[in-house]
Amino acid sequence: MTLFNTFSTWCTGSGFGHGSGWGMSGYSPFHMGGLFQILLIGLVVFLAVRVLRKPPVATSGSLSPLDTLKSRYAEGKIDKQTYDRMKHELR
Repeated sequence: MTLFNTFSTWCTGSGFGHGSGWGMSGYSPFHMGGLFQILLIGLVVFLAVRVLRKPPVATSGSLSPLDTLKSRYAEGKIDKQTYDRMKHELR
């Protein structure tokens, strides 16, 4: 509950210009009723998600037919004659 009260005061209070009130002498974007804070927090969350997101992993469906053929030959699933025949058919 204390955290909520602190956040609420920070969003609606005088912000970082402690005690400056609503006058022009201590103007800060934190006087706008929390709009700036919400945008700032949203930006931090957005950037954190972008940085921490895992890179996309290539699936077998994204490989070209020739790459699939090379991988099958390298794994020993097909012999040299079959590899050459299928390679010729793909080109």
